Amino acid sequence: MKDIFQSDSWKRFQNLRLPAKGAPLAGVCSALGEVTPLAAWMWRVLFCAFALCWGGGVIAYVILWVSIPRQTAP
Repeated sequence: MKDIFQSDSWKRFQNLRLPAKGAPLAGVCSALGEVTPLAAWMWRVLFCAFALCWGGGVIAYVILWVSIPRQTAP
């Protein structure tokens, strides 16, 4: 189990931060697009698809919006 938290993928997610400015809505998809191989527009499509199909996209987006810290302005 300790090997999972030492992997490069986990280290990328530890740097997950919401953009300070310039992102549409809250910036969750932009933040996810920076730390994953998927682009931000792909995350937006996924969240919209899950929101329209089962409603889980809205819940997941709000949870991520509240739990991901925002970048500090330089």
